Amino acid sequence: MARFAHISDTHIGAVQYGIPERETDFYDAFSEAIDIAMENEVDFIIHTGDLFDTGKPSNSALSCLKNNMIKLQEKKIPMIAIPGDHDRPRGNDSSPHSIFDFMGMKIIGAMELDNISVGDVTIAGIGNMKGFRKQQLDDIYEKANRMAEEWKECIFMSHQAVAPFFPEDQCETSKDKLPVNFDYLAFGHIHQYRKETVGRATFSYAGSTEVKSMNEISGLMKQGKGINIVTLGDSAEIDRKQIRSARMQYEVRGSLDEILSQLDRIQKGEIKKPLISIIVTEKVEAHTLKEKIDEYSDRFMFRNPIFNFSREEIPVVEYNPEHDLQSIFREYMKDEKKGMIAHHIYKLLTSGEYREDEIIELASGGSDDN
Repeated sequence: MARFAHISDTHIGAVQYGIPERETDFYDAFSEAIDIAMENEVDFIIHTGDLFDTGKPSNSALSCLKNNMIKLQEKKIPMIAIPGDHDRPRGNDSSPHSIFDFMGMKIIGAMELDNISVGDVTIAGIGNMKGFRKQQLDDIYEKANRMAEEWKECIFMSHQAVAPFFPEDQCETSKDKLPVNFDYLAFGHIHQYRKETVGRATFSYAGSTEVKSMNEISGLMKQGKGINIVTLGDSAEIDRKQIRSARMQYEVRGSLDEILSQLDRIQKGEIKKPLISIIVTEKVEAHTLKEKIDEYSDRFMFRNPIFNFSREEIPVVEYNPEHDLQSIFREYMKDEKKGMIAHHIYKLLTSGEYREDEIIELASGGSDDN
């Protein structure tokens, strides 16, 4: 009975807001994830993409991976990874983590469907398939599904957004296309943990190990950050393990008095100071704001404040799986024409097939009424 860890979207090397501690946070979270895997005596680890934040990671990021691979090598625990859209190198270069192959790092699915065996378990995978490569994905999933019929215990790894778990227009594939003949479908790319049963397979996004964007804060409050410890048997059973080193984050908004009142209600972090984003909606002298905020420096870490003196709040659009992306853009822009233009620009940019002058022309057309 195989036991393994599913880790994803660690983004080591990420730098945020010019705060040195934020880079360290991503290293801490990744290292804790590895420690959790070892504590749970897993047979191997799978990583479903965006191990690094860039295809050309810093020496610090490479050192973080090296130090953790040394720990795994001592325990004889291999790691099998697929490239995500962040850590996929440009051109024909190899993935940056492939230089650690002598320490037990195995990269599969870099350019095409691959598989590898660890003990009695077969692991197949394909990396991120954005842009023109997206057209190949249905055939790849169908091929993987046929191959899985011949394997006793098998895992499939992929780094894609799947509808309806995410807005359809932003997805590379859909639930009905997934290769359900596998025991466990290990996915990366979406940073929030999710578990589903798809056919006979257990499907899961392990989620990111640290907060990469403000959009993840609500999920952080509800679920925390963590990894999956998975046991293969009659079915794949997930034991969710929390990462305690992930830094809590909050957004506070309003006048100076309202901001200070909100700060008073936030609890002090147990391990790390929470990171606070401040949006100031009424005029206040910068030095006065700084003096007041400095009084909380023993409890919190702060991003540079955002000054938004207009009374109109930045709209927040809740995701509904029944909505397509175009309707979300319209709701956000509060204007049908501008929403359609924004959606068109988004599709061009994400396709990778566009001309810069075309984008500028479309953007200009969306501002005629301003």
